[in-house]
Amino acid sequence: MAENDAQDQHQLTQAQLEAIENEIKSTQPLTSPLMPIGVLMQQYTNTTSNDENDNGRGGCGQQEQGFVQSATFLSNKYNSLRKIRGDGNCYYRAFLYSLCEHLLRSLILCDGSDNDNDNKQHEEFSRLKNVVAQSLKWVCQYGYDEYTIDMFHEELVELFDFIEELSKRKSGKDGSDSDGKDLLENALKQLHSRLNEENASSDYCTWFMRVMTAAQMKSNPDQYLPFLLSENCMDVPSFCAREVEPMGKECGMVQVSALAECMGVRVVIEYMDGRMKVGEKLVHHVFGEGESGGNDRAAGGGERTSITLLYRPGHYDILFDA
Repeated sequence: MAENDAQDQHQLTQAQLEAIENEIKSTQPLTSPLMPIGVLMQQYTNTTSNDENDNGRGGCGQQEQGFVQSATFLSNKYNSLRKIRGDGNCYYRAFLYSLCEHLLRSLILCDGSDNDNDNKQHEEFSRLKNVVAQSLKWVCQYGYDEYTIDMFHEELVELFDFIEELSKRKSGKDGSDSDGKDLLENALKQLHSRLNEENASSDYCTWFMRVMTAAQMKSNPDQYLPFLLSENCMDVPSFCAREVEPMGKECGMVQVSALAECMGVRVVIEYMDGRMKVGEKLVHHVFGEGESGGNDRAAGGGERTSITLLYRPGHYDILFDA
C-alpha cells in the first residue's frame, strides 16, 4: 500500500513538473527579441505586472527599492536586453547567444575603413572557431566518449560555420551583393531563428558547452576544488556529474569562471539582487579577463571578445551597451 502511494506521488510530481516545463516553453522563447532596457523599470514599478519571465524573484514586493534603483542604474548604462528562457540553462544559453551575436556583428561591420581593427576581428573569430574545432579531442581527455558526444560538438562547429557564411554574403564574397545594414539585419534574424528552434541547435550547443565547462574544471581541479567545498562536494568530477553536465542545472560562479576561461572570453556580469541603495553603483564582476585556463587552447594575442550579462537571483539575461 505504501509502495503504491509512493508511486502515485512520484507520478503526480512528474506530471506537475512536465506541466511547468510545458508552460515555460509556451510562454518564453529560448531567447527573446531585442527589448528596450526600459522593460526592467516597468517590471519593478508596475505592481500589477504579470511578466511571464519575472526572474527578479520579488518584483515590487520584497527589496522593491533596491530593484528599482538597480533598474534605474542599468537604464543609464545599457540600452537594450534579451531575455533568456528560465529553464536552468540560462547562463550557458545566454553565453552562447551573446557570443554568436557579437561575432556576427563584428564580422559584418568590418567595412575596410579600419584594416587593423578588421584584422583583429577576423583573428578573434578564427581563434574561437579553432577552440571549438579542437574541443572534441580535448574534452575526451577527461572521460568523455567521442562517439557519444560527437553530434553535439558537430552542431557547435556548424554554428560557427553558419556565422562565417552569413558574414561573407557582403561585398559579393559569395557571389551575392547586399547592402551592409540590410545584411546585418537579415543575418541577425537568421541567427535568432536558428537559436530559437526547439530541441535543436541551441540545446545541442548548450549541452556541449556544459561539457567544455566540466572539462575545464577537470583539467585544473586544484583551481576549482576550494570553491566546491561549500557545495558539500569533495572532488571536481562528482561536482561536474551532479551540477554541470545535466541539462537544467543552474550555473554558479565556478561554472561561469570555467567557461569564460575555457573559451578565452571576457564575461561581465551585472548583479541585480535588490541590495543596491541610492547613490551606489551596481555590483559587477568580470570573468575570463587575461586568462587562458592554464593551457594554450584559448590563448591569443589579440583583444578578447567581451559579453555582458545581467544576473537576477537564479537567472541570466543579455545586456547591450548604450
